[in-house]
Amino acid sequence: MTRPVASSLSPRQFVELLVEYRKLWLVPMVVATVLAIGYSVVMPRNWKATQGLLVRPEVAGLGNDRLGKFGDLSEMKTLQETLLELARSKSVVTKVLQEVGPPANWKKNKAWPTAQDVVDFRDAMVMNPPGGAEFGKTEVFYLGVLDQDPERAADLTSSLAAALEQRTQEIRQGQADSMIAELANGVSQAVETLTLKTNELSEFEGSVGADLNDLRNLLNPIGGASESSQDNLAIQAELRAIRSEREQNEKLLEVLQKAQKDPQMLVATPATLLASQPAVDRLKQGVIDAQLNTARLLGTLAPAHPYVLAAQEAESHVREQLHRELATAIQGLQIELEVSQQRQAALKQQLVENQDRQRGLARHRAVYAQLVAAVDNQTQLVDAAQTRLAEAQSHLAGAQSASLLSRIDHVESGIKPVGPGRATVVGVGGLLGLMLGLGIVFVKHGPRPMDVAELEATPATVAGRTEFGFASPRSHRFTLSEAIATGYEARETAGAH
Repeated sequence: MTRPVASSLSPRQFVELLVEYRKLWLVPMVVATVLAIGYSVVMPRNWKATQGLLVRPEVAGLGNDRLGKFGDLSEMKTLQETLLELARSKSVVTKVLQEVGPPANWKKNKAWPTAQDVVDFRDAMVMNPPGGAEFGKTEVFYLGVLDQDPERAADLTSSLAAALEQRTQEIRQGQADSMIAELANGVSQAVETLTLKTNELSEFEGSVGADLNDLRNLLNPIGGASESSQDNLAIQAELRAIRSEREQNEKLLEVLQKAQKDPQMLVATPATLLASQPAVDRLKQGVIDAQLNTARLLGTLAPAHPYVLAAQEAESHVREQLHRELATAIQGLQIELEVSQQRQAALKQQLVENQDRQRGLARHRAVYAQLVAAVDNQTQLVDAAQTRLAEAQSHLAGAQSASLLSRIDHVESGIKPVGPGRATVVGVGGLLGLMLGLGIVFVKHGPRPMDVAELEATPATVAGRTEFGFASPRSHRFTLSEAIATGYEARETAGAH
């Protein structure tokens, strides 16, 4: 069974422990300090040069909806990540290193730059957003390079920015060239297909002939009567008019034939029926007038009176003339009925032909609609392809003339090296050595817990020292803390007895 014992030190005991074993912590601290001083003398000091860059979305082709603005943050972040990868690419890094040249301590027996130089430059290159911002949340970012020579760091940064601009233009130009070639091929194929579709439509329209307008009217979404439909309506109206006129003439012919035998029947004929025979109508009025004149004279004069006889004679002449006119009118009506019958037959034949032609057009309507739709669709495809081709050509022109990146001022070099200074390195080294020495002291000579058996086996004269966890008792001398602890334990034992 283990009983808790004192495992801590008072400040006085801590100081005495450090004084007694001072070599254990002084030596590591001094050694670490010396090493830190040596390292601070020979350690490389890196200088950082930065160049502010601004991404232009209108040049990147991302600002079509809102000129000069990104559609969303993902577009901007994707573009900046692409620029970072381009800046770290081997072609850009190699070009920058070749343009600036090797550092002063470079070994002349190696080709410049080596693969390790490329890797070191990538490690020394940084791309950061403005202070306090997140990468991809702002159009501005800073491109920086670390180097032991501040002037060379500035040259590397300036060369890297120029190489990155040139590389982005080359990539955009390559993309535009490839896109233009693909779109030009697409436009050519679309035009060829449109030509074939147009030729098929032209051949079909040529086969339709004069009925093409009617066929086009069938496909008209607005609607409206076609030419054939209008002709059919006119023919049907004319047939109704001919039929009505024929019926009227047949009735008039019947009346005139009866009147030829009995002139009195003509007197009872309505004037509307005789509208087409004005001569007969006028003679009928003349007979009526002659009859009225004879009746008027007979009312005042004797039948043998010369006036009465003259009136009767005149009435007789009018009747004879009407009889002759009836024969002429009957002959004219018969001719007119024959002509109207022929006209009616011709119109019926024309109506049948028009209806047959319309039925034929209806059979061709589906095929013609497919051909027209195919030509219209292919025309839209050609227009869209030509529009995309024009946009790609515009993008190529922009890639050749405008830069995707805009520099903000000039390269800015730091006024002091990056990282901790020499004094900081020396201080940290001494502190680490001190911590190592203190660790050694407390591991070897610090307080530690003891179980009950060890505590009971310890002599009473050193019980106080054991209570505080020190090592085996030393008979040659006691420290102040040991004497105090031993005396305190002895007083407690005497009090108990």
